[in-house]
Amino acid sequence: MSIAQSPLLGPMKGSMGNFTVYMMNDKVIVRSKAFEIKDAKTEKQLNVRARMALLAKMYQAFENVIRLGFIENCDKKSPQNMFVKANFKTAFDMTDKVPVISYPLLLLSKGSMPEVKVIDAVANADGIIVRYDADLYPDILIATDEIIACARLITGEIIIARQIRGYDAIGTILLKYPAPDVAVVESCYVITRSGDGKKASNSVFVEMKR
Repeated sequence: MSIAQSPLLGPMKGSMGNFTVYMMNDKVIVRSKAFEIKDAKTEKQLNVRARMALLAKMYQAFENVIRLGFIENCDKKSPQNMFVKANFKTAFDMTDKVPVISYPLLLLSKGSMPEVKVIDAVANADGIIVRYDADLYPDILIATDEIIACARLITGEIIIARQIRGYDAIGTILLKYPAPDVAVVESCYVITRSGDGKKASNSVFVEMKR
């Protein structure tokens, strides 16, 4: 940036070539822009870009669940930023040196509550049925806590179910979907969230019975 006073040309403004000229406090300010924008493409930079792009897609897909799951220690942090931070280093398969989302490693929620203990999950004519250990622990897990389950189909569609934990020792949550097939389920997760909405557990990836 430079400051110019031109007795011949007087006040100037506008752009020409790589220069932008404008007035500020009765002075002519000249800014130059680089003729060529350097777009470095080292392996590390490409890796970072690929991870960010994949996480952006996952956030768009699971946004409604992520907003429910990333609720702890969120002062001045958005659910998206917390989601990216939680997954950037750990949610990828690097077998071929190209980052690919690993659904079992992906976290849709992160918090201090105990993780849901999934017993099994099947798909039938009613939808996706997930059974889980619903035992209660005083001051840790209580009947008014919420169980949240979600699944992403290979079509990209997201199914979400929410219910109160209750008092049964074994809980069941149904993700309603007409005539599902295990083969169409790309990923499935279960989360515990406190009844007051202030705490959550880490999400648990659900293995589907085939």
